[in-house]
Amino acid sequence: MHHVYIHRNAERHADMNWDDIQLFEAAASAGSLTGAARKLKISQPQISRRLRQMETSLGARLFDRTPQGLLPTRAGEKLIPLAQDMRNAADAVSRAQPDLANLAMGVVRINVDEVRARFLTMHMPELTKQLDGIEIEIYESHIHLNHTWRETDIQLRSCLPDSETLIARRLGTMSYALYGSREYVRNHPDAVTQLRFDNCDWIGLAPDRLWYPEQNKWLEMNAQGPARFRFNTMTSMCDACCAGAGLAVLPCFMADATENLIRICVEEEIQHSVENLIVHRDLLREPAVRRTVDVIAQLYKYSQNALMGHSGKQGEEYHAD
Repeated sequence: MHHVYIHRNAERHADMNWDDIQLFEAAASAGSLTGAARKLKISQPQISRRLRQMETSLGARLFDRTPQGLLPTRAGEKLIPLAQDMRNAADAVSRAQPDLANLAMGVVRINVDEVRARFLTMHMPELTKQLDGIEIEIYESHIHLNHTWRETDIQLRSCLPDSETLIARRLGTMSYALYGSREYVRNHPDAVTQLRFDNCDWIGLAPDRLWYPEQNKWLEMNAQGPARFRFNTMTSMCDACCAGAGLAVLPCFMADATENLIRICVEEEIQHSVENLIVHRDLLREPAVRRTVDVIAQLYKYSQNALMGHSGKQGEEYHAD
């Protein structure tokens, strides 16, 4: 009989679930059926009945009912820390739920600077069509975010990663050229016919923006005098140039797409940057990340002429004699 009793008890224990443990944990913490019922938002008779069923299933009395409330028995005291562990685990699952939901929806975080952000936003129709069902979060910053901590999933950069856990996929090349607004170019004909810039105003980058060394070097060699206006982003430089504030070295794909800007063709190339997509090698196993990587690579491939400045405003370029 003793062995039969243990066998039945094992079967009953196997039927235990979180609802039972949650009910017990609420009763133990509240110290009364009324408090437990209020916490779980069920009736007192219901919780009393379920507690009795739980005790029958376990083959052990968990509480002594006293005028002062519920007092755990020795069996109840042994179960309390286990119930609290399950409560902590349940709370951890609840806290993780937003991230789990994001993963289920296919959220992909992309870290870019303002130039690459402009490239992506210019291709929103293609991204929307090709990445249907994937939620994209774009973080615009020059700071490298941490892939391991999931601060980002993908980065678009001209540099290469410095960690063995990160891999780089070369996307293509981005070119930069000299631009001015139509009115500014018309008022400074020597700049386009003789490449004389002594009377021109210049738009440059703030001194702490050192990630365009080739551009800064070209400006030092060709611009007479310091820049009249400096900005910390290429997009602001483009806007100022379009407004007629002066000449600026800008990404070709960005400036060529701006109607009021004219490209001034100088004798030597100003700057090219190699475009890299950086991703943690483990994340490539995530379908949403893999799909996003492939779509961005396609965009760069089909946009290579625009990125190199070989399309767009060729008929509007001003060449020196």
